[in-house]
Formats: sequence, structure tokens, C-alpha cells
Amino acid sequence: MLNNIIYKNKSILHRLTARFRKNSLYSKVLEKTGSKKEKQKWIFILGCYNSGTTLLNEILAQHPEISGLPDEGVMLTNQLVKPEDFGWRRMWSQCEAKMENSSVNKNKNAHIIKKHWSHFYEPNIFFVEKSISNICRIPFFAENFKPAYFIHIVRNGYAAAEGIQRKAEIMEDNKFHGNQKYPIEICIDQWTQSLDKIEKSKIEMENFLEISYEELSEETVKTMNKITDFLNLNNYPPDFFRKSFLIHGSNNKIRNMNKKSLSNLNTRDLEIINERASLYLSKYGYDLITARSDS
Repeated sequence: MLNNIIYKNKSILHRLTARFRKNSLYSKVLEKTGSKKEKQKWIFILGCYNSGTTLLNEILAQHPEISGLPDEGVMLTNQLVKPEDFGWRRMWSQCEAKMENSSVNKNKNAHIIKKHWSHFYEPNIFFVEKSISNICRIPFFAENFKPAYFIHIVRNGYAAAEGIQRKAEIMEDNKFHGNQKYPIEICIDQWTQSLDKIEKSKIEMENFLEISYEELSEETVKTMNKITDFLNLNNYPPDFFRKSFLIHGSNNKIRNMNKKSLSNLNTRDLEIINERASLYLSKYGYDLITARSDS
């Protein structure tokens, strides 16, 4: 009876799974009724929060030879922990040790993950996944989801940090719950720690491509052609990118939003970001900003 209900509407299945993913009985049903996904190629989008991962995922999932999930993969299986499990929304860097040491993370099973996810992927050549916290599990996916292709998207650290601070809804059991927002210090630390993970892992990745949010938003066709060449797929038609894309519940055309984000930072914010992230800002080609242009 349960199977008949949940298979009639995948949006219902999505909501049920996101809500009951930790329920052992529910997860066992998903595992037993899931199909094997052993012949597909996997695409894992890597990046910091607020760096264009959702946009890139939305574009890739609309390619005729790529299937995507209706949510981050961590929301559709009980085999992967997420920072929200430890009271940190949009902020894995502050609970990384707890995530790594959790029994769920130590006992994660790739076969079960594939079974759980199989309910949401349409049959295709490639499957794409973009859970932000999976940047902490790169070796696991490289080993157990072969062949795996990793696409890292990096965005200007000032804009990424501002976006994390602006968008994160602080959870009730978090030490910053009494504040309206996270301190900018830990927001920029999240950005640098994301890049640190990439720097330590990308040398060992067989299939790795790095792009920037700025390239994707300003030279979309050229950047997506680079990605489809990397995946050995046909390019998108140029007019494909003239339409709007659904990002976090809002339909918008592709455009660079850095200027708007930077306008929300004050001079002290800029000083803190420069103190903590100047090395990676320079390494990735982003100019240091010493003061607000309107100050």
C-alpha cells in the first residue's frame, strides 16, 4: 500500500523522504524498493554555499543526458549526515568534526545511498548531485561512485560570505541563535575551508574541472561548453540560456549578483574578510577590496 501511494507522485515521495529520512523503517522500504544504479556516470558539484551550485545543478539537470534530484542528496537518504543535524544551517565548517565522528558517517553505505536515490533519478547516462556538505566526503564518492566527475565552482569570497550571512536562518539550538545572523568571521571561514578541502583533494581526482561563478554568470555559453566537453556530451543550444531558471524558489535569468552582495558589506566586514581570506582571494584571482567604494 505504501509503495502504491508514494510512487504515484514523486513530489509526495520527496516530501516524505525529506521528513522521514531518519526513520529506519521508512529508509528500509526505500532501500528494498530501490533499483540498482551501477552503470550510470556520476557528476558531483562541489563548492561553498552561495557560490552558484544550485544554478549549475539546475542547468545540468536539464541536459537531455543528465538526470538530477529534486533536493540535495543528503535530504534523500539516511546514510549521509548534514550540518543541520548538528544545529548548523548553511555552515558545515563549524561542525565538521562532529560530522566526521558520527556513527552515520562512519558507517555510510554507497549501495544503500544509490538505492535511496534511485527513486528520484530518471534513467539516463549521467546523474548529478550537489549536496554542499559532500565536499567533506570527496574520497568516499570518488571510490564508490565510479566513474565520478567532479565540478568545482568557486565564487568571489566577499560575495559568498555575504550570502551565507544573509541567507542562513540560525537554528534554535545554535550558539548564535540570539543573533540575527552569523558573524562574518565564520562565514568567510566557511569559504576558505571549502577551498582548503578542494586544494587537498583535487590532485587525486581523476575527473576534475574547476569553473567560477563569474564565468558561469557572465560567459554562460562558453563555460557550459567547457563542462559538456569535459563530460563528453553535446553542447546546449545557445538560446537555451535566454530563459529563466528556478533557483531557491524564484525564477531568474542568469546574471552576476556579486555587485549587489558586495554593497551589503561594510568596511569592517571587508577588513575581517581580508584578514582571514587574503591568501585564497589572491590565489583564485579576486582583487582585495580595502574599503566600500561609496564610503
